[in-house]
Amino acid sequence: MAQERLFPLPDLSGRLAVLGGQLRARTELCLSLALRQARQHGVVVCLDAHGRQQLEMTFRLLLREDAAYIPLPAEGTVSDSIAQQVLQTLQTGLGATPSLPPLLIIDGARETADWEHTLTFFLRTGTVVVELLPHPACLVFGRYETTLLLHAAGAEAEAISQTVGRKVAPEDLERLQPGEGYFIHLARVYRVRFPEHS
Repeated sequence: MAQERLFPLPDLSGRLAVLGGQLRARTELCLSLALRQARQHGVVVCLDAHGRQQLEMTFRLLLREDAAYIPLPAEGTVSDSIAQQVLQTLQTGLGATPSLPPLLIIDGARETADWEHTLTFFLRTGTVVVELLPHPACLVFGRYETTLLLHAAGAEAEAISQTVGRKVAPEDLERLQPGEGYFIHLARVYRVRFPEHS
């Protein structure tokens, strides 16, 4: 069962899947993660197939040199040149001292064998990968070390609850407030608040 006390979102590691949430809530999460990373002088890259101006403007105006916002085409294809751009930006974070793991946020990238191999390489270098999944069926067992659940209602909440093995009930997902989520790591479930970004 989930801990109902509200915890701050912990530092992330490995590969995290995000389920639920409307576009606005997902944008807020991306901003929170990116700005927390920047405040700790870490490198962050965001791949976005949704073309969100708020997200792009924040990256370009506030985060600057240790951040990259890379728009993807609407179909989410990650070309070789985009993958190379991601690698070049993340490399600056891998050589930093003290070393804070680089953060790669992905929303809307199409899954291909080549891109999956590239992500595996990034993970081996210590990069934290956060993937905002389009629907619960994309949560591949064994691929993600941690799952973060955002607000969901109705059939979506039921599908998410079923996908995560009923660790969080659909009604709990419906009760989540803006800026909150359920953080699932192994058998532990915590209700968390995202970092402030305003």
